[in-house]
Order: sequence, then C-alpha cells, then structure tokens
Amino acid sequence: MVKEIGGYIELELKEGKQYHKGSIALNSGRNAILYAIQAYNITKIHLPYYTCPVVIDAIKENGYEIIYYNIDKNFMPDKDFEKDSYILYTNYFGICAKNVKKLAKRYHNLIVDNAMAFYMPHYGIASAYSPRKFFGLADGGFAICNKRLNQEFCKDTSYQRFSHLIKRIDCSSNFAYEDFNKNDESLNGEPIKQMSNLTFKMCANIDYKRAKQKRIENYKFLEKHLCHFNKLQIKLDKDDIPMYYPFLTENKNLREKLINNKIYIPQCWRNLNRICKNNSYEMYLHEYLFPLIIDQRYSKQDLEKMIQIIKETIL
Repeated sequence: MVKEIGGYIELELKEGKQYHKGSIALNSGRNAILYAIQAYNITKIHLPYYTCPVVIDAIKENGYEIIYYNIDKNFMPDKDFEKDSYILYTNYFGICAKNVKKLAKRYHNLIVDNAMAFYMPHYGIASAYSPRKFFGLADGGFAICNKRLNQEFCKDTSYQRFSHLIKRIDCSSNFAYEDFNKNDESLNGEPIKQMSNLTFKMCANIDYKRAKQKRIENYKFLEKHLCHFNKLQIKLDKDDIPMYYPFLTENKNLREKLINNKIYIPQCWRNLNRICKNNSYEMYLHEYLFPLIIDQRYSKQDLEKMIQIIKETIL
C-alpha cells in the first residue's frame, strides 16, 4: 500500500514489539496449527478428545486424518505413541507446562496448542498461540514453527470483527454478546492468512508484563481460598501463566449461581459429546469443571465476590 498523507487522523497506536519473537503472525490460532501441519506435510495426527471443536473441524475440513486419544487426571495422554507419530497436545488452562516438557522429551514430533497458554515458551516442532484468548483482540494467531512454508499468504482484515470490543466499552458485554458470537463465527472456515495490520498493531500495544503478573497473582489468590474444595490439585511450573483457575466440583448449581450474579465463565468445550463417550473423563470435565476468570481486568475485591458466591453454593 502506498503511504497516504493527509485526511482525518486515524486511531493512534504506538510502534511496540510482539511478545513471541520470530513467530509467524497469522489470522487465528487454529490456522497456526494448520500452518505447522502443512509445513511438515503431515497427513495423520494424534489429537486429544478434550480439545476445542473448531480445531478438530479445521483439521478435518483440510483433509487430514485424526487419531483421537484420551487424557488422564493429570491432563496427560493416557497412552504411549510411536516415536515418529505426530502429536498435538493441548496446554490445558495454561497450567500444563510440566506435561509439555515431558512430552517434548519423549516425542520429537510434538505440536503444542498453546491457545490457553499465551506465555508458554516454544517446545516441540511447533507451537500455536491465540492472543485473543488472553487480550482484547478480535482475531489473530502466532505460530512458532521449526520448519517454514515457502508460501506467501494474503493479509487478513479485522475492522469488521471489532464491534463487540468497542460496544462493550460504551455499553456492556450482554449488549455486545450477539456481535461477539457473530464475529467469532466469522473465523470458521477462514484459510490461513497473514495477521491483519490492525490486530498486529494492537498486539504490539499490550502491556504483557502487567497482564502476566496479574494472572499469576489472581490464580494464587483463588488457589489459596478454594484449593480445599477443588478436586483438581495442580502445582504451577515456572512457565505456567494460567488462562483460568480450573475449579472442579460436582455441584451442578454453581454455574447458574455465578451467572445470576453476573459472573460469566465458559464451558470447555461445546459439542464435545459428538466425539466423546458419556462416561468418559472428558465428559466429566465438560460437566463439572468451572474455568474461573483470573485475567488482568480483575482485582482481589472482584475475586473475593466470586469466592464468596462459590463457598455459599458448595458448602
């Protein structure tokens, strides 16, 4: 594009640096995974049942064969793989750095899905990141891949996907939720593209250090007050910067109680029952695991409110 001079003043964003040096900036996290699959000319890949359906769909739609595997209570694969197998492992909730390191030592064809672990260093032959899971972005993904494609991808545009982020500032998340779903669905079926100029510049304006520290502090605060009630006991590795505090409880009323108090938590993942057996550990997690919000927007006072509601519900 020829540089324009004059006209109205645009949105002012500073010229910052990207967090993952040497990464490939793409239009989504799922396409960061597809980039690695294409770079290594993979035709068959081992994939956990307990993973995001959009990743499964993207791999299937591009004609690659999936061999599913289960995970155990430590989020590790419950089986051994052949040494030359290509394995995709999900860094669950950003708290599975120890598992990633073990698997990278054991298998030399490991691809790590770090959609839930933006700060995780690169291990294996490729790592895929989804910055919009951690920051106020509409799209984008980063791939760190030991092998690169000799191919030029067209550049994405993102302005049409930012309405939910802007509306939330002026109004509320409920007001913008329809836009969020619409913008999220617009990524389905999108081919691999370069990250848009808008998303790239916004990524360079994020205070990564502050967000990182806040997530650790908030995780530890919830852990201190809820660990005695949590059926999951996870000790963080030095490389774990969590996306959520995964709270496992068999109290079915908790989600409704939180929603009634305007505390919205996701359910990982929708439509999991289409590939998992009803009595599987994956479906147990789907029903009873509550990913509690710990991100950089929230103070200890916010978390205290959440803790109080949880204790009132489960005790």
